[in-house]
Amino acid sequence: MPAVSLEGAKVAYEERGKGEPVILLHGWNGTRKQWLLNLRALAPRFRAIAPDLPGFGESDDGPFPYTLDGMASFLEAFREALRLPRFHLAGHSMGGCIAIRYTSLHAERVERLVLVSTPTRTVSMGLSAFVPGARCFISSTYRFRNEAMLKWMFYRGLYEPERQDLDFVRANVKAGALTTRRALSASTRLVRRMDLSGEMRSIDLPTLIVFGNRDRNVNPKEALRQRDLLSRPYMTVLNSCAHCPHYERPDLFNTVLLDFLLDKGVEGG
Repeated sequence: MPAVSLEGAKVAYEERGKGEPVILLHGWNGTRKQWLLNLRALAPRFRAIAPDLPGFGESDDGPFPYTLDGMASFLEAFREALRLPRFHLAGHSMGGCIAIRYTSLHAERVERLVLVSTPTRTVSMGLSAFVPGARCFISSTYRFRNEAMLKWMFYRGLYEPERQDLDFVRANVKAGALTTRRALSASTRLVRRMDLSGEMRSIDLPTLIVFGNRDRNVNPKEALRQRDLLSRPYMTVLNSCAHCPHYERPDLFNTVLLDFLLDKGVEGG
């Protein structure tokens, strides 16, 4: 497992392949392991890099605050540590929110942007985003986490969970068990009272929007709104998957992603 130190805190990451770099950011309660099926597909043409965000997976909590600006600062420090002048940037859900904020601040660093099941305003999210005391609930129940609970949390955002490879699920559950209580609870604030419309309007980069048509966590109609906000949008809605199209239908998602990064256009399916 490669790792770098950012201000004394370890950041773990996966890396595959050589070529133009692509950084992939996982969502809330996720880890870098959620990109394993996509790293393999990117590797023949790109240098694909998936970090554990601070406190998630095998990364230390670190000095970066759990805000969009704080996570954008983390990503910039990570980029500097890997000496990447420019890179493609993809984010899933909360990771997509971070990617939007980072791109609005450092557009000169980003070649192309990919937003997967990304909420850009709080009202587009499921009821859980509005539940007061979510941070307190996570903190009080953290010690009761076990493999069964973590598997339930992994599966709950999927439309057809039976299609998941058990080895892939186990790898994600094992990595997720290492996530800290602070990271889980503090990061819930990232999507509270959020509206990224201004940042979206400021982005003048080719941007791919990917949603699953069965997403219950973020309203898939947000894809249309995001398309209208962006100046250079590409959009696809994948059938028969929910909040995690990159590992619910990895073959189709990888085709869409590669076509976009290689500038061949995209099609839904």
